[in-house]
Parts: sequence; C-alpha cells; structure tokens
Amino acid sequence: MESGPQVHQRGGQDGAAEEQTAPVNASVSLVQEISVLWGEYLNGCEVGADDDFFALGGNSLIGIQIIDRVSQDYGVELSVRAFYLAQTPARVAELIARGRPLP
Repeated sequence: MESGPQVHQRGGQDGAAEEQTAPVNASVSLVQEISVLWGEYLNGCEVGADDDFFALGGNSLIGIQIIDRVSQDYGVELSVRAFYLAQTPARVAELIARGRPLP
C-alpha cells in the first residue's frame, strides 16, 4: 500500500517531525497566500490556485526556495517530491494545512 506525499510538522511534542495523513482542505486565504508567495519567486507573475508550477516557469532552484520559505513561514517541511507532485498552489496549501498542528 503506497502512502501519499509526505509532509512533516516541525517540532512535535518530542521535537521530531510527525507525518500527517488525514485529508485536509486548505482555506481560501491559505491558497491565496501560497499563490502570492509563488508569484514573488516567479518574476511577479499573477498565480491562480490551479496554475501549474512548471508551466509558470518554475524550476528546481525556485522550488527549493519556495519549500524553504514555506518551512520558515508556516513551520511545515515539505519534501521536494511532495512539492513537485502537488504542482499547484491549491494542492501545496492542502499539504501545508495537513502539516500544521490542529488548533
């Protein structure tokens, strides 16, 4: 049985990353934040929720920079594989929401 892309929350109770697998829907505001974030790294272009990272001119270096920024801003570590498979701000936002601690 294969598992989905891995997302790790930084700093669980014991300080270790924890895998989150429950389905989560990202908020509209989180999707918008991720779209704006992508635009910052993609030469200021306007990015929609379902726009493909690679079709917008994204590459591995930009992807790594965005992954690092997500880690800093949201406390969630995305694997490179998960980011590349997600491909859109909406899907990346879902991964971030899945990796965040519950309120």
